[in-house]
This record gives sequence, C-alpha cells and structure tokens, in this order.
Amino acid sequence: MRELLTAGYRDAADVTGQGFTPTWPQQGWEPVPGVTLDHVLADPRIGVRSFGVHRVPGTDHRAVFAELVLP
Repeated sequence: MRELLTAGYRDAADVTGQGFTPTWPQQGWEPVPGVTLDHVLADPRIGVRSFGVHRVPGTDHRAVFAELVLP
C-alpha cells in the first residue's frame, strides 16, 4: 500500500476527511480498538465524491465503499 500511495494513489477516506474510520473489528471488541485495515485507493485522475463504512452480518470487517468520479 505504501508503494501505491508513494506513486500518487489516494486513500478515499483521507480525501473525504475520514482517514481514521475503523473497519475492523466490526463490533469494537475490547480491549482491541477499531483499526483501519480496509481501504479504497484511487488514481489521482479519479475524483472521490464520498466514502463510508457499513456493518455487514457474518464478517468481522465493515464493508467499505467510495463513490468515485471518472474524468
């Protein structure tokens, strides 16, 4: 991931001001704090309109989505 960010890709959460949104664990188990493990990366030519996470039954991760805008 560092290589992609160094190459100019952007994290959709960062672009929308939500860079530390936890995606794991879904339930926020104690003593584990929420961690940002899942990302949507976009080429710098692609705009990011929105970003969010949703709870999904049957997994310990939250679903990550981003609305991207093509040039």
